[in-house]
Amino acid sequence: MRMPTEDRPILLIPGPTEVHPDVAAAGATPMIGHRGAPSRALIQDVVESLQPWLGTSNPVLPLGCSATGAMEASIRNLPAGRVLHLVNGAFAERWSTVRAACGREGDTVEASWGAPILPGQVSEALDRGEYVAVTMAHSETSTGVLNPLAEIASVVKQRPGVLLMVDAVTSMTAVPMQLDRWGVDLCFTGSQKALALPPGLTLCTVSPRFVERARDVDGRGFYFDLPRHVDALAKWETPTTPPISLLYQLQAALRRMEEEGRAQRFARHVALRETVEAWAKDRFGFFAREGFRSPILSVLRADAYDVAASLDAARARGWWIGSGYGPTKADVIRIGHLGEIDVETLEKGLQTLDACLVPRSS
Repeated sequence: MRMPTEDRPILLIPGPTEVHPDVAAAGATPMIGHRGAPSRALIQDVVESLQPWLGTSNPVLPLGCSATGAMEASIRNLPAGRVLHLVNGAFAERWSTVRAACGREGDTVEASWGAPILPGQVSEALDRGEYVAVTMAHSETSTGVLNPLAEIASVVKQRPGVLLMVDAVTSMTAVPMQLDRWGVDLCFTGSQKALALPPGLTLCTVSPRFVERARDVDGRGFYFDLPRHVDALAKWETPTTPPISLLYQLQAALRRMEEEGRAQRFARHVALRETVEAWAKDRFGFFAREGFRSPILSVLRADAYDVAASLDAARARGWWIGSGYGPTKADVIRIGHLGEIDVETLEKGLQTLDACLVPRSS
């Protein structure tokens, strides 16, 4: 890992993440037309390389947008009916906000920030109402909670008419997934998270039953018409011009991931979380409940420290570490450890942060 500077810090935030030089260089690959054999080969390669990481044989759609675009697409392509949102942080709540902005009706199951959504809560809510879909965040980036996706999916699977849609923005390719076995109907990530690319590309997988139901939905728009994307992908194309340079970078990143190996990559992310836990135990409390802490980022209660001053001091030394999100901005520190970060680099960042902690004034 390169040495940090004030002008070019090392990123220990939940995203964007560090981009490896080989991946960055792939973005300078000479441009190609987006309707020829080279572009079709590129799209086929990245899709087929990504599918095993997700445990799916379903289409993985490359969308030229931020992950919030996939959130809106999921709502616009849903058949009529209420949506149930599982909310225990800012990004799970965003899905509810997007749904309301699209003029759809829905309800929420809520847990306090730092607590997981539990399968029993989901089962009770589904017993009380009729829903077309359930939405959830797998790794809730505002709190550091890794929600029990497999267990929640098992509950939803018992209601055959209910679709399960998952925000895996920070978790996809950093933790094991078996989307087909679990029965996940829609799942997406953003390129600037665990994939460790620049922002601008979203990868969204959709099940056959999601696509079948979406085809009968009126008013699903044009750019985010997911059946249209699926039809184009059958020819290894996209309905509109794709971000070709980002696809080249994704191809390079997937090659690096294969070289590391799936089991090793998943274990590295767990080791990164454990590194923060060992460092933090005498300094901070964890925001996320034990047993549900994400291996992608650690969110620490910084009651004894001035968060803004401490992080400013660390940034002056070339380490960019995150503050809280929304209502927790002044009270917690969010340390991202995903993508290309290794334990040695994380330890150096933690040592720097240790030296930069500013006690909170009484």
